[in-house]
Amino acid sequence: MFFAKPTYEEMTLPFIYVEVHDDVKLGLINIEAYGDILGKHKYCYCCYELKDKQMYKNGDFEMIIGQLKNTADKTVKVMIKVKKGVPKDFTLDINSLAEAFNDERFKSLALLGRGFNDKSYRELDAK
Repeated sequence: MFFAKPTYEEMTLPFIYVEVHDDVKLGLINIEAYGDILGKHKYCYCCYELKDKQMYKNGDFEMIIGQLKNTADKTVKVMIKVKKGVPKDFTLDINSLAEAFNDERFKSLALLGRGFNDKSYRELDAK
């Protein structure tokens, strides 16, 4: 097959909150899911802002970050795009993030950027 269509695999992966001081000042939230994806250790990094700007004023932003700092034993669903047997891209399921914390405010996250990497953001940022 020359033009193989991609397939999609749903996975549940652990994740961490990645605290980037400058991003917090800008009102951004960084999350990185990670794990074995089709035999390769991959990192699914996402940067979000809040859809509702009032959430910055009423303390929701700080509360969300506080919850994210305590991610022990929490997981999130990730949809992996696979082409010719190789993981190529991902989408992090915000609804499953809201379920992990039992907090609907997580559904107010709007994706700004993402990266599908072989190294953690922390390793990439250190360079």
